[in-house]
Amino acid sequence: MNLERPLSVKYKERAKILELQWVDGSQSVISGQSLRRYCACSNCRSKQQVGVDVITDSAEVIKLVPIGTSGLQIIYSDGHDRGIYPWEYLRAIAENRAMGVLSD
Repeated sequence: MNLERPLSVKYKERAKILELQWVDGSQSVISGQSLRRYCACSNCRSKQQVGVDVITDSAEVIKLVPIGTSGLQIIYSDGHDRGIYPWEYLRAIAENRAMGVLSD
């Protein structure tokens, strides 16, 4: 599936959720904790493969950086800033279809 950029992207700090409104009328809601858990950068993947939890107590979303029209870079309060999330991957996380990382 080749998704277009969402119509809107909002991070609700109080609820700690990312909301995405898609062109097809659907909405995706992803918790900040799930975003961190499903980070697919090489560092997080290698830690997860050896059983190291990538989520820390201070891993809250502090900034969303658009990456052209392809997705978001998410910066966390624990200093992690390597997570690049393509739109298709964000939708997969929201629909519990994300693969290659730790499952819930």
